[in-house]
Order: sequence, then structure tokens, then C-alpha cells
Amino acid sequence: MDLKFSALASQFLEDPQAVRRAVCWPVLVWEAPPMGVRPLFTRSTLSVPGLSARRPTIAEPLVLEVRKRSRSITSPRSPHDLGIHLGRTPDNDIIVEDPTVSRVHASFHEEKHTGVWCVTDSGSHNGTWHDGTLLIPGRSTPLFERASLRFGDVMATFLHFSAFNQFILDWLARHARASRTSVITEGGLTREG
Repeated sequence: MDLKFSALASQFLEDPQAVRRAVCWPVLVWEAPPMGVRPLFTRSTLSVPGLSARRPTIAEPLVLEVRKRSRSITSPRSPHDLGIHLGRTPDNDIIVEDPTVSRVHASFHEEKHTGVWCVTDSGSHNGTWHDGTLLIPGRSTPLFERASLRFGDVMATFLHFSAFNQFILDWLARHARASRTSVITEGGLTREG
């Protein structure tokens, strides 16, 4: 399930405690790449053309909850149910609709004894990256309060619920500065007066 970032940010400014109560598990914040950034991968893992419009924009990142989706009680348990799975297809817990993301790309789990969250690449076609390092498929990598992740060409920030509040403040400050500064043009950077 994805949450609307602008609604969470607005609610946070009015009542930070309400957001802390509502977001009590980790999230992935998927932001649109900056203008002019080209994708790294040209190989699509998508076998059927056409994706829906669930994509972030510069003004509206997607907030994806890192938690197990409820399944119907009648559906059989499978190995797929052991972690929180991220991928392109609807049977994943976290659905990332991008052609460079594999059907089942990566999984998340919380270590039982330590409470530390981990990410594991599921043998994806275009790889999973943690803070710029390509992960070895099948090997868990710990995630702490905040981590930069990449699934194919999708850049996301993993945030433990305690770090999400600071991310909102940082994002709002960064975008307030950007609104006071003009975009980079062919002639260079210009500032508004």
C-alpha cells in the first residue's frame, strides 16, 4: 500500500504525534529522479507492455509501507509468505511498477532477536543496491534508521518509522530552497531575487 507523501507531510506539520502513530513500521520513499538523470538500465524485465500510473513525481514521492499485506485466509501459505516481498507483480507485498524491477525483486525481514531490518536481493535481473553497493543475491544486508536503496532504476530511501519524521522535515526544507532557486537551464544556474 502506498501513502500520499503530501498528506503525511501536511498532517505532520499540524500534528506530528498523529503521523508517529499512523506510521509505526518502516517505509520506502520512492522519489522521482531529478530532471536530466538518465536510467542506468535499458533492459526491461517487463514481459507485458503497459504499467499503471503509480509513479512518483518531483512534487509527490510515493511512500510504500514495508509490511505484509493481508492475504485471504483461504489462500495457501507458500515460501513467498515468509518475508515482505518487493516486486513488480500484484502478488508482492510492496508493488513497484517499473520495467527495470523484477517480478519478485527483493525481500525485507526484521531480525527476530535484534529488531534490525534487513533487505535481500531475490536474484533480480537488474540488481538491488544498498548505499551504492550491489547486493549479493540471497544474502541479507542490515538496514538501520535510514538507507539508500535502488531496485533496478528505482531509487528509494528506507526509513525506520523513527527516521521518517526527520525525512519529512528535510524534504520540505530541500523543496522550499528549490522553490526559491530557479532550475538549471542551458545557460547555467540563475537565482531569483
